[in-house]
Amino acid sequence: MEIERRTNLGETSLEYRDDLNTGMKQPVISGYAAVFQSESRNLGGFTEVIQPGAFAEVLSSNPDVVGCYNHDKNFVLGRTSSGTMMLSEDERGLKYKIYPPEARADVIQAVERRDVIGSSIAFLCRDEDQSWSGTTRGMRLRTIKKISLLDDVGPVVRPAYDGASVIVSRRALEMALGDHFRPNLSMANAAKRGLKGGKTGETDQNLVGIATKIAERCIITPEEIVYLEVVFERCMDAKTTGWSGSPAFWEYQMAGGDSGAKWIGRRAAEQTSNDVDLKPPADMAAAARRGIELHEAGRSGDGLKPETVARAKRIAARETLTPEHVREMRAWFARHYVDKKAGWSNAGEETPGYTAWMLWGGDPGRRWSEAKVKQMENEKRDDMFDPIMPPPAPEADESSSSESYDLTPANDQLHEAIEGIAEVNGQWPQDGANGAHYMRESPFADSGLVCANCVMFKGGGKCEAVAGEIEAGGVCKLWVIPADKMNMEPAGRSEAPPETTPAVVTPPIDYAGRAASLRAALLESVARQ
Repeated sequence: MEIERRTNLGETSLEYRDDLNTGMKQPVISGYAAVFQSESRNLGGFTEVIQPGAFAEVLSSNPDVVGCYNHDKNFVLGRTSSGTMMLSEDERGLKYKIYPPEARADVIQAVERRDVIGSSIAFLCRDEDQSWSGTTRGMRLRTIKKISLLDDVGPVVRPAYDGASVIVSRRALEMALGDHFRPNLSMANAAKRGLKGGKTGETDQNLVGIATKIAERCIITPEEIVYLEVVFERCMDAKTTGWSGSPAFWEYQMAGGDSGAKWIGRRAAEQTSNDVDLKPPADMAAAARRGIELHEAGRSGDGLKPETVARAKRIAARETLTPEHVREMRAWFARHYVDKKAGWSNAGEETPGYTAWMLWGGDPGRRWSEAKVKQMENEKRDDMFDPIMPPPAPEADESSSSESYDLTPANDQLHEAIEGIAEVNGQWPQDGANGAHYMRESPFADSGLVCANCVMFKGGGKCEAVAGEIEAGGVCKLWVIPADKMNMEPAGRSEAPPETTPAVVTPPIDYAGRAASLRAALLESVARQ
């Protein structure tokens, strides 16, 4: 787990108390390192509140916590283990009192003059001690129920939300933003090419740091998306015939190349929706509740996805939806409007299609999602973020793959196209006329034509393009497999003859033709099933 840091504005003060040993006035710096039930500003795609009682358990263990100035452990003001700092929890939050040494007279004066106006806290919070929900601004809300470790607290000069005063753990960003903000493989490969070919020493170090994250497929924050959008605009202005190898070309690659330009564009557009109210109206919630009733009565058929029911429950509870969910709703209603049939809602004879329609919010949901998507598209993005600080060097991320695939330009574009379609329209179903023609066991496993070798297979039974549980030994029509993972040797080809035997001239293997034949054979095999 990573140490996180937060700051609070206007929570520091100075008072003088009588020192019983010397009879002199002793300065005491006090403040609230954290305030309960106070929603934070945007922390990079999510906001946060701390519940009352979150510090009770850690304080009961008498932790050794350092009181620092400007969260600098080389500038110590007090410490709990020495009795020069006291921590307590009251109905407002976590309060601290620090008895600074005389040598810190400059800090004492700065607090007294109100030059120092904020407080800082560094802490750890385990996954099981926090929960996540939606907010009215379309971002996720993190609720911290318990703090497991306190590292330091103390006064700070400028409690602004920037890279120096707020540190959000990688895990918190992943839980808030999810894989939707993880760069795809095409972006990662482009960034690696840019870092390798460009003159990184002469390039903006902000871009180099973000490019390193893209190459390692680490979560990209909304602030970094805004920054990359500017980079792409700058590069596109410089894009001309023959620009390959120019500084702008290498910056373009570092930012993710063509795939990154599309990926960043979509997510930048999503951020325009933060000020759009995405709370479902009452009539839409009523439709979802009716859909849930029909589902529980067995009217939904066998093909309903569990996540559809889970989302219906959020609509029924009128929880604020994410922009991605609203866009998916509009796309779903557009695809399934043709399914509306006369009599499909007759009492006692409700069809699975009608049940699904109601689970998605019914006619009110169709009208609402259409209006909200238009509103989000028309909404102008405010300058919500502070200037980006140089990102820290990313740590190893075990949850993301940094594997680089050797794809041909055509297959790279195919992979990008499939990812983009899945992102906009949702994953392909495994079966059906419009499905991925997925087979649990590939008849061409000997040729390497299996899901485990496909660049879209994520492991753990998951695929970027196809919904549901995916077997590593399966295959579908959407496969994109690097050449080095395919065995294209024709069946029965003999080993090289010994040197004493006259050399046999073998015609070159048509790898592209062989791959096309395999794909055709796969589709023919599926058609026979």
